[in-house]
Amino acid sequence: MRRLHAALLAVMCLMTSGAGTPSPFLRVAAISGVTGPCEAPAASTPTGERAYYDHLARRLNAKVLRCPVVDAAAAAKSLAAGELDLAVLDPSAFAPIATTTRAILTVRPKGGVNRIPVVLGVKAAGPIKTLADLRGKSLVFGGRTAAALDLPRLALSQRGAPMTFWGRQDVAADGDVAVAELRANKADAMVLHAAAWQRLCRQNSPKLAPPCADLRIVSRMRPQATRAVVVRRDIADETRLRLIGIHMPLHLENAAAFAWATSWAPDAAEFEPAEALALVATR
Repeated sequence: MRRLHAALLAVMCLMTSGAGTPSPFLRVAAISGVTGPCEAPAASTPTGERAYYDHLARRLNAKVLRCPVVDAAAAAKSLAAGELDLAVLDPSAFAPIATTTRAILTVRPKGGVNRIPVVLGVKAAGPIKTLADLRGKSLVFGGRTAAALDLPRLALSQRGAPMTFWGRQDVAADGDVAVAELRANKADAMVLHAAAWQRLCRQNSPKLAPPCADLRIVSRMRPQATRAVVVRRDIADETRLRLIGIHMPLHLENAAAFAWATSWAPDAAEFEPAEALALVATR
């Protein structure tokens, strides 16, 4: 709960610096197998879907329109053409429009971890510069928790480095032990979640030497999202940030709207903010 409150406070603060003028309406893609005009939800619209549109309309103080589209690819094309303002897309639909649109939200599954960044590191003095250089090399993970093991494995696999990519994989007790193994040449690379890297490698004072000056980051990555809420890059900053702030507590404030809005994500626990390229497996 504290994390949610902190994130919402950050969104509210950022809203004060937004550029652009919010629109009096929001056009939402409704992937329904048919194409139709953007209209206010009809009385026959299913209860959960209507609850979602009504919730957005009240919080944005704007008219929210339902825009039927055939599929995700059609939604992406209409979004890039300026005919829509918001759509839920998968990586294949997002790829052709990645330069003109951006992800703003993904969904965390129940019992799952957030899509926190993962850091792949090597010794700075060595020859390894890229992930490809590590093929057949040894890797050490910084623990057995989901964030320390499952999350990095997923992120690496999505970037062409599954378990078979590595010559050997070890799992250390924690991040401290993983760093020690890397420094002792017991592994060619280590992978930590961002919080562990920050704890171990943050420079607490400019008067002190950086604690990880002997290490180099090969890649920072997050697991690629399977689907994300996407908006155009030219949408007003205030609208984009308000949409994030509206969706994050939706599971607490409007269960019916949340259930419909996350029907594409089994066992959804909550919405979480996403980076612009959440649907791209960047290296």
